[in-house]
Amino acid sequence: MDTVTYPDPRVADFIEKLVVPVRIVIRDNRDLANEYLVSWTPNVVIADERGRVHFRIEGYLPPVEFVARLSLGVGKFDLNRGKFNDAAARFEEVSRRHAKTDAGAEALYWLAVTHFKKDHNVADLKSGWEQLAREYPDSEWTVRTKIPHKS
Repeated sequence: MDTVTYPDPRVADFIEKLVVPVRIVIRDNRDLANEYLVSWTPNVVIADERGRVHFRIEGYLPPVEFVARLSLGVGKFDLNRGKFNDAAARFEEVSRRHAKTDAGAEALYWLAVTHFKKDHNVADLKSGWEQLAREYPDSEWTVRTKIPHKS
């Protein structure tokens, strides 16, 4: 990550504008690594001021995919804090910029959830998940929208 991903201008710009980066050397901070359940590096955690984790990225990703995942993390952070308009804007952006990728599928999933959380309208959730199923029929995020029926 240090040689390819972090130095990339897209990654650096995103981090500078939207997150407060803190780098922890795991071998020097075992207690913190245990607290945040870090079992593999690189491990990027998006947490709030109280240390609550809202999103995690584990393992190496190239710059474009890393920015997509960071952006999803910022969206989840906003969603969890009730900033529904900010979360929706973030998820819409990820779904557009990263169409036909795993990040795009996940963005559509969380976009539908965000609209539901904001207005408590089941039709919004259903509509969003139907779009997800049309655009990403084989995605794990589409599978997550299915409610099992007992036979």
